[in-house]
Amino acid sequence: MTGLDTLTDALGEGIPSRAFDTMERYYDQHGHDPETDVGAFFYMSGWGVGLSSVNRRRDRYAEQFVCDISTAWRRSERGIKTLVMMIRDHHENSRPWAFVSIFQSGAAFQPFLDFNLGYESWRAPVITLDGKTEEVDFHLHQNPDDGTRFTRRIILPESPLKTEVGFAEPMATLRVVWEMPVWPVWQLGSWTADPRIFTRLRTFRQRAIEVSLEWWRKELPTEIEALEGDDAIWVGGRTRPR
Repeated sequence: MTGLDTLTDALGEGIPSRAFDTMERYYDQHGHDPETDVGAFFYMSGWGVGLSSVNRRRDRYAEQFVCDISTAWRRSERGIKTLVMMIRDHHENSRPWAFVSIFQSGAAFQPFLDFNLGYESWRAPVITLDGKTEEVDFHLHQNPDDGTRFTRRIILPESPLKTEVGFAEPMATLRVVWEMPVWPVWQLGSWTADPRIFTRLRTFRQRAIEVSLEWWRKELPTEIEALEGDDAIWVGGRTRPR
């Protein structure tokens, strides 16, 4: 995150005074102790310290906290990275995001997963389908419309729904764990041809999401003639490869 305009947009939605107030809250919450990384950054930037240059603040830091002058730089640099992560975690547009799509037709369903992230450290998502871990290739492609973003689409094979289920029980469950350093933004799209099937979305603290298709009638799916289908919901035809 570089540039005053970008920082003002991220912290204050384009309003400088609001951005300053937000930065002040970060200082109040994380920057009061200069011997921490974030505290060292605020100290070196002159927050509440003054002095006319960063070099003078560096020397004062080394004298006040009895350390080498390079220690002040190292702590401050780590503090910048930590603070940037905090800011990005609150700024939705710059965070990694994933769009999970579920399509159902008849007694089958198929998930599509789209991932989008910036130039940052990342881990491949762990995807489980009905409790079974799916092996996926998470090779990223640079977004041609934005050179700072990378994308990956994963299409899982069409799978059968469980039809031996009762009311509000899952016919299929997809779980995605994406342990990114910045909290991802999750989006869900579902298209069920049968209106008796309900889509439930849950999020978890461990940067995970779970989507389930639930049967929402008292009679069992096996007691009806057939689940409603619509082949048109598979955009571009049903896709089996990963």
